[in-house]
Amino acid sequence: TTALIADGRGRILGRGGAGPSNHTREPGGRERLIGAVNGSIGGAAAMAGLNPARLSFASAHLALTGEPEEKIAIVNEIVRAKHLVVGHDAPGALAGALAGATGIIVLAGTGSVACGEALVPTAGDRTISRRFVRVGGHGYLFSDEGSAFGIAREALRHALRNEDAGEPDDLKPLLLGYFGNANLKAIAQDCYAGDLTRERLASFASVLGRHAARHAGAAREILDQAAGELATLAVVTARRLEVEAGPLKISYGGGVFRNRRLLKSFEREVTKTLADAVISPPRFGPDIGALLLAYRGVGISATPAMLERLTETSVKS
Repeated sequence: TTALIADGRGRILGRGGAGPSNHTREPGGRERLIGAVNGSIGGAAAMAGLNPARLSFASAHLALTGEPEEKIAIVNEIVRAKHLVVGHDAPGALAGALAGATGIIVLAGTGSVACGEALVPTAGDRTISRRFVRVGGHGYLFSDEGSAFGIAREALRHALRNEDAGEPDDLKPLLLGYFGNANLKAIAQDCYAGDLTRERLASFASVLGRHAARHAGAAREILDQAAGELATLAVVTARRLEVEAGPLKISYGGGVFRNRRLLKSFEREVTKTLADAVISPPRFGPDIGALLLAYRGVGISATPAMLERLTETSVKS
């Protein structure tokens, strides 16, 4: 969890970090959230030379993993702000990646989700409103297409199918070696028993990615399939946004996109359907994205000069 404290002109005064803050319904979740928020804000306040106990913000936006509804009451108890929003992490990532501009971001780490924003005229008058769309992100049982977990799950599934059929499989030794199990079924059983966490299984995606760089076969097919699934998230988001004209900005984030083969395949699949898409790496991270949303919440626009100050002071902090 990262917190930024900035002034009204886009100068970051302090940055602080703390532990995870997701899934407050799990045992100890409420305490982790409180520790993450207080710890990260306290660290940022210390860097800025401010007293955490006396902090009151003009605007605060918390972009948190997991669903925000269960966190709102907790955050309201510990953060003082005239304008306070507790939201999902995807809008923060979108705002940071596109520097506050409209468009789409696809996120693929342990899980996956896409979201997008478009400006639309309000019927009957001359005002402009923002249309926001979120696609995916329904958890590993029902969603997370193209995620690290999805890639690792497909690798284990592929190896198990080949073992059942009595056919050789080049992923089997990789899986057994990485997880230290005697057989593939033991890996699956460890997952069901909770001994092998979702995050631990997802970490195999990087092993598969390195294998795909050296060997043709199943590993490359799995990565290409994941890229296609992530591209579908972007396409569905674009269709729901109903953007009628002009280039559509699309960015991406999360560890899955560090794989060059997957990223190139993702770009290729997106542009097959969205020919005018402009795909680019994120300009800022989700921490600055949340800060931009805090500014927006009180009517402060992200001007080019402000974005430059954010860039300069982000490096210093």
